[in-house]
Amino acid sequence: MKMTMKLAVATISGVLLFCSMNLAAEAASSRVVRDVTLKTAAAEPKAMSEGEKLEKAEQERIDKLLEKNPDDTYIIYVSKELKKNKNEQEVYFMGNFNPRFDTYEAYYKFASKLKEAVPQRPADLPKGYTLAEAIIISPLGPKDLVAMKAEAKKLGKQIHSKKINWTKSDFIVLTYTNGKNEIKLSSGALKEKDKKEKNYVYKSAKDIEKENPNLAPAIKKITYKNQISWNESGKGFWISTNPENPLTKEDMIKLAKTMVKK
Repeated sequence: MKMTMKLAVATISGVLLFCSMNLAAEAASSRVVRDVTLKTAAAEPKAMSEGEKLEKAEQERIDKLLEKNPDDTYIIYVSKELKKNKNEQEVYFMGNFNPRFDTYEAYYKFASKLKEAVPQRPADLPKGYTLAEAIIISPLGPKDLVAMKAEAKKLGKQIHSKKINWTKSDFIVLTYTNGKNEIKLSSGALKEKDKKEKNYVYKSAKDIEKENPNLAPAIKKITYKNQISWNESGKGFWISTNPENPLTKEDMIKLAKTMVKK
């Protein structure tokens, strides 16, 4: 049980750190490839190569599609042969591939389309708590970039794009706040060997600090939380609160019982 909880703590910390530090950078890196082309076009229209013109035209075509359906996700391949800067990535995403929401209604509308169990607002959420942010991390990653490049080469295309319909998430985090107090409701994909149903496991922030005393300051802030974890419907779920939060273990279990939308 102790090893299970340590793994859960590590997973939660990884999810929160990823969401707080890397998500914006990931989205920015995908946008920067097309933004550089568009900005260069505006500043130096005559300096654009034929390859850059083709890439810009493809980006503009997809932008128009996204205006009609902003929740869609596209993956684009542009051969380095067409790029002036050979260090630019050849494959990138456009659209809503790691969506963020500032209202529960917007989150719920998107999450309800996923073909999996997802976190929802618990029926007994304490009064005064409001949604600060919800984040859905898609399962898209390096393997999709590699596959897209291989597909383009097989088709003999220097520019290739397509819509991706992802129906399951990698991670989801809903953050509710009430003054200085915070409640995070999270879920994460599990490996097949870890999908067995597990009952609620609770650890206080003090217990976690005792077991993990030498963490870096940035990691301490997101790890030393009161946490409860369990497996349900083939996914891992977690609730975490700040150390000073008055919610008890029993309160958190009560929230957990109505937190999962199947």
